[in-house]
Amino acid sequence: MVLRLGLVFSTSGSYAALGQSALAGALGAIDTLRDVVEIEPVIRDPGGDVARYEAAASELLGGGVRHIVGAITSWSRKDMIPVLERKDGLLWYPCPYEGFECNDHVVYLGAAPNHHVVPATDWIAAQGVQRVYLVGSNYVWGWETLRLARDRLQSAGIEVVGERYVPLGSTDHAHVVDEICATGAECVCNSLIGPSNTSFLHDLMARDPARRGRPGHMVSFNQTEADLDELGPAADGLLSAGSFFEEDAGAVLLQAARTYAPSGRASAFLASAHAAVEIFAHAAVSAGTDAPREVFAAASKGPVRTAMGDLRIDPVMRHATLAPRLALAEGGRFRVIGRAAAAIPADPYLARQDTSPAPRRPDLRVVK
Repeated sequence: MVLRLGLVFSTSGSYAALGQSALAGALGAIDTLRDVVEIEPVIRDPGGDVARYEAAASELLGGGVRHIVGAITSWSRKDMIPVLERKDGLLWYPCPYEGFECNDHVVYLGAAPNHHVVPATDWIAAQGVQRVYLVGSNYVWGWETLRLARDRLQSAGIEVVGERYVPLGSTDHAHVVDEICATGAECVCNSLIGPSNTSFLHDLMARDPARRGRPGHMVSFNQTEADLDELGPAADGLLSAGSFFEEDAGAVLLQAARTYAPSGRASAFLASAHAAVEIFAHAAVSAGTDAPREVFAAASKGPVRTAMGDLRIDPVMRHATLAPRLALAEGGRFRVIGRAAAAIPADPYLARQDTSPAPRRPDLRVVK
């Protein structure tokens, strides 16, 4: 059996580093699976143009492809969903996202809000921080992650001293830097992506160098190794929450990064895309078909061994069970400082979260 698999990642454009890392993971997985099944990748690069995601999905699903691993932004995922519904395709989405979605044509393999926003904001509360500033890219990821962060921080008695959104890809944010310095915010929750994120951190560190290296002065729900090299020393002290960091990468993921990632770095985007291909392939072999319903049924029967570890897909909510981690950027690397003792089911609607004030101790084990 030869499986045709669409890989739709923006490897050019404003968030190319993230797309390149995810594509590297998918291609690395195809290499490791050659003894299990032959996978023919059909690659499309939308270049960060959201309209081209819909066109790419339509072309692939109209040309014999039934499964797609891809999309980086939630904007692009949401634009692909109507095509998936019309043409009965299945998207394996490997990126962290803001939650509040469950679609019969998507498998969600990235971190959900209880894997990133909740542990990160609980960590902020545990540090005794009193004043936080929120900044994000002006689209659904930024809006929703910061809405959740604002609610959880305020429930812990923390003052949100400002909140701004920057157009996707924009590097014009001097007014944001001015406000952060004027308000005296101890911590910045940052949901920017791509060049907006890179230029913002460089500009803020240039304006207020005393922040650099102070643990948790900047908190991100999606920062990974994919563009850590671009950030350089400006990232020192940044705390990130996610389902994977490079220090946990085994030989298989490191090989995929060396072979296919321009940065040579393993990231959560790379690891999750690798796992998405692994789960898809094993499920298709088990089902004996690439029919999306049968493949999903096989994928959600039980945990699947992947390069990230054993992953379980909830058969109802369609999300992966993941082990959240917190990590600090230091000298161009992330050092994990806390991790869940076991994998935690995704809670995309935050229906199972405690609505009382955020605890003063995060629900993760401290890593010495």
